[in-house]
Amino acid sequence: MAGIVLVGYGKMLYSLIEGILQTENKILGVFRNDRIRYSPFELFFKDIFNPSQDYSAVKSFKLHDIVATSVNSDKFINEIKKLKPDLIIVGSWAEKFKSEILSVIPCVNFHPALLPKNRGANPYFWSIYLNQKVTGLTIHFMNEKFDKGDIILQEAISIDENETGETLKNKTTALAKIMVQEFLELFNKNQIQPIKQNEEFATYEPQISDNEVIIDISKSKTEVSRHLRALYPWSTPYLKVYRRYIPVKKYDFLDIKGFEDRKNGEIIEKSREYFTLKGSDFLIKVYK
Repeated sequence: MAGIVLVGYGKMLYSLIEGILQTENKILGVFRNDRIRYSPFELFFKDIFNPSQDYSAVKSFKLHDIVATSVNSDKFINEIKKLKPDLIIVGSWAEKFKSEILSVIPCVNFHPALLPKNRGANPYFWSIYLNQKVTGLTIHFMNEKFDKGDIILQEAISIDENETGETLKNKTTALAKIMVQEFLELFNKNQIQPIKQNEEFATYEPQISDNEVIIDISKSKTEVSRHLRALYPWSTPYLKVYRRYIPVKKYDFLDIKGFEDRKNGEIIEKSREYFTLKGSDFLIKVYK
């Protein structure tokens, strides 16, 4: 059975921990993203008063919590040398692994999309925003280029009509719990047959920028709804109302009947609790 070091954060890391613990494989250590995001002082208090889901799993299952500042740091590399894992499994991570690790030990990534489509950051957002009907989860070997390594396993996930970034992430991480067990069975039996990615079909999406959080109400209700759902819960959307940008935290779409001739962006109704804005083929009620 394989000895594994896990690298990641959030629901993906938690699901991988759960999946691996249902097998006979051993988790030798976990390197979580909070080690990079917070100073040791900040992390001490966060782990006590606002622990992440993955940290709760590390504590409850008594897993080794690796202390380092980067996957490429001397501390992490020394931990790998000491623990001597058979492989490293990554679930959500922003750093590239250097060849000092990649050349010594197999590293595999769980990417929440059907590679080579939707390489890059936050595929949950982009697959909904770009109106894709299907996404998925890809397990692939890692190399020194983001999301370009050979594919080991893939499973498709349908994107529902009312899908949000959060519900899509929940589907994907639940699938990861199952797929990590399938992958480890193949790994232990030496039955992995990796497939090279076809660059002809590759797409790359960046981090969500300021442009993506501004909602264009000149677009249709369908497009605006999809944009809002894609952003949830990653970023707060904003509507431009005259010269101001208003955050959208809670909203309802209303029937436009009787207001078709009003200008886009016109405020139809306003109170202390909400305002109603005219869009292209809809009214949107935004609560303050």
